[in-house]
Amino acid sequence: MQLGCCSSHASNALKCRVKQYHSVRHAARFIFPLLKSYKSLLCTPRRERLESMLIGLPDSLAHEGPLNYMHLNAFAEICEGSLLPMFGGRCSENKQTLSPSAHVLEMWKPHLQEVYKEAVAKLSHSETGKARPQRFEAGLAAKKVFVAERDECNVCFQCENAVEDTLSRRWSELIDRYSLVLPDRSPLHELENLPQEIGIGELLRFLLCSREGSEITVKTVMDVGGGNGFLATQLAENLQCDALVVDPFTPKHAIDNTNFPHWMVNCRVRNRKERRFKLHRISSRLQDTNWETVPLDFGSCVLVAKHLCGTSIDLCLRYLFSINKLPPLLVLVPCCFNKGHYAEYCNPVYLASAADIHDEIAWNHCTRLTDWNRSCHQQRVQPNTSSLAPKLYGDGCRCTSINEAHCTRVRKKWTVEHFLPCMDDVASLVESVINYGRILWLREFGYSTSVVEYVPRCVTPKNRAIVAIRSV
Repeated sequence: MQLGCCSSHASNALKCRVKQYHSVRHAARFIFPLLKSYKSLLCTPRRERLESMLIGLPDSLAHEGPLNYMHLNAFAEICEGSLLPMFGGRCSENKQTLSPSAHVLEMWKPHLQEVYKEAVAKLSHSETGKARPQRFEAGLAAKKVFVAERDECNVCFQCENAVEDTLSRRWSELIDRYSLVLPDRSPLHELENLPQEIGIGELLRFLLCSREGSEITVKTVMDVGGGNGFLATQLAENLQCDALVVDPFTPKHAIDNTNFPHWMVNCRVRNRKERRFKLHRISSRLQDTNWETVPLDFGSCVLVAKHLCGTSIDLCLRYLFSINKLPPLLVLVPCCFNKGHYAEYCNPVYLASAADIHDEIAWNHCTRLTDWNRSCHQQRVQPNTSSLAPKLYGDGCRCTSINEAHCTRVRKKWTVEHFLPCMDDVASLVESVINYGRILWLREFGYSTSVVEYVPRCVTPKNRAIVAIRSV
């Protein structure tokens, strides 16, 4: 594809690939209405330049008009980490995504995150190509990473003071609490999932100790899309209540499948803990279930949905509202935003006002951008850098050291990143806007809401949980 240039570039023509062209077009048409809707208190030269380069762009994602030279190059100097600050503190969608949970702040120190990323990278490489990775006693792989040992320097981080000794003991207690009841699992599966299970469990514990949460008597924890039932079991054992998994699909290794050989290791380092509380399962979608026949008190229920794809979360919320059974406490972790449908989203009025999204076409153009989140693997791989980078990106780029490396990588001209170095920021902003619509919807029904990072991004890029709580 070849684009004609504006007058200042009349002697040149810009060549780009179709994928690059459409990627920039969809990103620009999502960003431009937001820039106009949320005027930052500090109007930086970079933001002014971006707005000026996007002038003439149709406001709506539903329009299919062409881009010019200036539009295509509008984001070329905006490196990762520089787009979101352009909206400033007045942009609620941006502001609400930056709150780590108390567990993350206390337990996930920067050096531990680096150790974790290295351990996952090694396990991922060792298990590549294995159809059935070997399973070990649950919790042991995590302890090698999170629990410091003074005589090990190649796998675990070193305790240098009493504070780190305390954190190490705390990690050991958490791993035991959340893993002794679990079946054997592969090391990679454990490192990818146990931190998330602990993160959600500790987030729930914190919420139930809060002023509003202390009024809730929890009798059941419901895990929508709970699959293997591991998370539901862990939460039930810690909250001392029954568990309910609602999922039309039951994997073979589900914890309640008595025909599966869950425990293969005979010589165990720690004694297993038997489950004390019942786990029930409904093998259908939540909105397809006749809840009048299910003996469940929604007023004493906690609803959890970890990585529920697309607009499945919206379908569940709308259905529970329609039957007047919204629980007092919700922890929702959206995932795969690009798999949803506009007609199922819970707050289309907000989308129309904030991002000019009115139909399925605009929704699809918008949500497909969320697939640009840098994966955990991409975060682990350090990009190549070049001394020419400052000349390529101009002045005034205020990035963290990690993002500086991403900013200064030599981007190949045929990649989308050549024109959109801030792809991850665009993905995060789309997710923030969609989640904020859900937050506003929940607030209409009396919930106090927030968005928290229940694990750091090194565990999963989909690390934001919508928390909603209301008095019973």
